[in-house]
Amino acid sequence: MKFVTLCIAVVFAIFGAVGLAAQTRPNFSGSWIGVGPQPEIQELTIKQDASTLSLESQPDVTTRTFKLDGSETKMSAPDGKLLLAKAAWEGNKLVVTIHFPETEQDIRRQTWTINADGQLVIETEFMGGKPQAPTKQVFKRR
Repeated sequence: MKFVTLCIAVVFAIFGAVGLAAQTRPNFSGSWIGVGPQPEIQELTIKQDASTLSLESQPDVTTRTFKLDGSETKMSAPDGKLLLAKAAWEGNKLVVTIHFPETEQDIRRQTWTINADGQLVIETEFMGGKPQAPTKQVFKRR
């Protein structure tokens, strides 16, 4: 009976460790080059720690820093209007939502993941306003 209990405990420990490994949050730090047909962003430089993610994109040299706890971060739209962004983990995906402060309705949702090939994939959904097709950008490490 002790042997059976021990075997069951080992199986639970193994499957528990596998489940935790599947939920490991990726670290997006590094230099990334856009791949695929006409990438909107040609290069990203990302620095990530436990609480923030900072990025600089090329060619427009946009710099942004997001808190990873779901709290709001102020940023500017291309036309200078104030936007608020929230970044939070959903399992092993980083989800960034962006909205205008006066409406509090999300206008953009980005999902950041690392695919099986080790590439950074940023999928963007546009909500509200003029209908726009979702986009998918793929980056490889430099």
